[in-house]
Amino acid sequence: MSQPSGPPPDDLVDFHTAAEFFVPTGHPVSHSTLRRDAQAAGIRVWVRGRRHLVSLSDILVLHGERQADQE
Repeated sequence: MSQPSGPPPDDLVDFHTAAEFFVPTGHPVSHSTLRRDAQAAGIRVWVRGRRHLVSLSDILVLHGERQADQE
């Protein structure tokens, strides 16, 4: 996961927070699966200390596409 250039988006979350977001949707996913999927899809990751942050919007789209592929 590389450090992208340019300013980060306003909706950055870590992978644990993103995974918690999906629990009440009925389509839960683990933080490690989100991390692997994001890396495979080439989603930008911002590193702040030891935290890896991604745009929640990007993760929502990715997870939605993943769910559609499974149906």
